[in-house]
Amino acid sequence: MMSHDAERMARPLEVRNRVVFDALDPPPQPFGGDSGAASSAAAAAAAVGPPPSQSAASGVTYKDGTLPPPYYVVEGETDETLVFESRFESGNLRRAIQVYDHEYDLILRPDINTRGHTQWFYFSVSNTRKGVPYKLNIINMVKSDSLFQAGMQPLVCSEKEAVASGRMWLRNGINTSYYQNNIKRKNGHYYYTFTCTYQFPHDHDTVYVAYCYPYTYSDLQRYLRALEEDPKRRLRFRRRVLCQTLAGNNCDLLTITSFGGDAESLKHRRGVVVTGRVHPGESNASWMMKGALDFLTGPSLDAKILRDNFVFKVVPMLNPDGVINGNYRCSLAGVDLNRIWHDPNKKLHPTIYHTKMMVRRLMEDREVTMFCDFHGHSRKKNVFMYGCERKSGKGALSGAPIERMTGSAVQGARLLERVFPCALWHTAPDIFAFQDCNFKVQKAKENTARVVLWRECALV
Repeated sequence: MMSHDAERMARPLEVRNRVVFDALDPPPQPFGGDSGAASSAAAAAAAVGPPPSQSAASGVTYKDGTLPPPYYVVEGETDETLVFESRFESGNLRRAIQVYDHEYDLILRPDINTRGHTQWFYFSVSNTRKGVPYKLNIINMVKSDSLFQAGMQPLVCSEKEAVASGRMWLRNGINTSYYQNNIKRKNGHYYYTFTCTYQFPHDHDTVYVAYCYPYTYSDLQRYLRALEEDPKRRLRFRRRVLCQTLAGNNCDLLTITSFGGDAESLKHRRGVVVTGRVHPGESNASWMMKGALDFLTGPSLDAKILRDNFVFKVVPMLNPDGVINGNYRCSLAGVDLNRIWHDPNKKLHPTIYHTKMMVRRLMEDREVTMFCDFHGHSRKKNVFMYGCERKSGKGALSGAPIERMTGSAVQGARLLERVFPCALWHTAPDIFAFQDCNFKVQKAKENTARVVLWRECALV
């Protein structure tokens, strides 16, 4: 792949370098202008419709209900230029540059109010040609390691294939590679390129491409409404707005338990806190959260036993603004919300501030036995857990519960941290990997949710 880059540099006159999509800049003439190709423009605009997920999410529309016009307008049947789009929920393609007839360099938009965090991607392409190999190069990735190096393929979803076969998101693509390129960043490091070749299954199709299975804020809202409309599940949980985000979006809080019993029984139930999607690009965390909510509100005997004995407080999406805008890591304030739990600002970090206050209030009412925060990982396989190692001596964090323990109590606390992941491993060894769990507390993780709530609240 590096040799291909070198060849491009050696023969610059053969490289087209034609911008065919820019999410922020208006298109130059004749792109998007009065080219006389009204039918082609209409077809391209239709590609800006709802990006598919398991519960089709809404596309972006203007206040008058119209869709944004396409950046590139196809100039007749013989024009095989791909039409790119990302101006929909969770989309984040900033620019597409045609370098050869069937090869494109793609630039991702950094997280809002940051200069980096380019890893997540989500965009669509239309005006496809069946069987033609198109090469797509995302040239501003920032991480030095990626599962793409281990053979992971991007996710693709063809609208026509979904209609024909019912299959939606599939991992596909050949000649995938992830490597350091020669584009220098301002900090002196270099960007990385993810490249793959893909042959579209249909002519004139619209195909969505994503890093991980998309799960948007709209998906969550539809899902929660469906739970509320279910005549049985609605009796097993309560939903309220925990707070509003910087952009004015609701951050939901769910309470799941067995309602309708006597007050004394409810008073003695222990608490469990579950949160997720603090990092927008970790959409797999939302799918894990959906599975947990499906189970906890479901009809199984196991779920009923849990509801009879525990009160679950669930914040399914801690960073709605980041999810909506296609960020990978940060909030609209340009902050990694999982690094400010020690001192969240009520105005700048409202979801973290109010979640932390909710945990403190819950602990005043009842014993809280566990805190679980759902994440995804860009470089590790399998399902695993991170915890906080309880050890005495020089390595212990200030204020940690371990400071009040000695001897066998220390060992017991250390083992307690491993009980739940070990139980998961024995229950589902084909899914959960105990060997990938980590219980060490690194200084860089000192202000994360799991460490702060362990240190300040003694939560496992």
